Amino acid sequence: MKNVILITLLLAGTTACSDDREVLAPIPNDVTLNELSLPRFSHVIPDNGFTARAAHENAVTFNTRKNGAGYSGFAYSNRNNRSFTWTATPEALDSNVYSVYTRYPNANAVYAVARVEGDDAFFTLETPAVVEHILVANTTYAYLALTYGDQYGTVGTPVANPNIPGGANKTGVWYTNVPGGVKKMVDEDNDYFKLIVKGYNGTTATGEVTFYLCTRKGDPAHPAWSRVVNDWYKVELASLGIVSKVLFYLESSDTDGTGKMRTPPYFCLDGIRIAR
Repeated sequence: MKNVILITLLLAGTTACSDDREVLAPIPNDVTLNELSLPRFSHVIPDNGFTARAAHENAVTFNTRKNGAGYSGFAYSNRNNRSFTWTATPEALDSNVYSVYTRYPNANAVYAVARVEGDDAFFTLETPAVVEHILVANTTYAYLALTYGDQYGTVGTPVANPNIPGGANKTGVWYTNVPGGVKKMVDEDNDYFKLIVKGYNGTTATGEVTFYLCTRKGDPAHPAWSRVVNDWYKVELASLGIVSKVLFYLESSDTDGTGKMRTPPYFCLDGIRIAR
């Protein structure tokens, strides 16, 4: 993503994209994670977080906590797969959980993959500063869950897999491994999958920004919008002011009987622009 010009569609109006286009070309100061070395089509869950500085003198440190679910906080990856999974092997699941879902393949650049649990998904700045914006995207795992659901959580005709031979006879998003399944997001239910970004300077909260990774007419500010984010999008964070820590949460309309979110709690993060 960072070594080429990235075209992002900005949505306006009702259910389709507008004609407005913005070129998101990282400047030399952006924190991009490209300095982190990875073999092709792979990912790493570090033991104690990781730091990215790139050409910017202000380092950004990402939190990681390993646990029974694998981890919470951040891993990093260069995977870019858009296919359904059709086995429950860890390798097949990894190809989606740690892949960014974009319109065009991007196999070589490195980005962060957040798994949101509690207060673990955050990064800190070496020197407090204004974060002008970040780039976010859906993982393939979340995108397919939001777009198609699965055979356990969604009522309706499963969708054929166009990516493998005999796909017409191999239907559904088969292995989300979410108890009770996940629900396809639909306009009729005003469904949504929302990223909540909170800023802190020391222990002082500085503000909050929301961004809808999916809205099926579920965004009160834009009630006619119906989309699932399928590329990198810029999220403006300057309104948070000077921050030393940026913390991330996710919220979904798809919950179980206890209120726990069933949508896979992942998103991708890259392109941190810090004011100088």
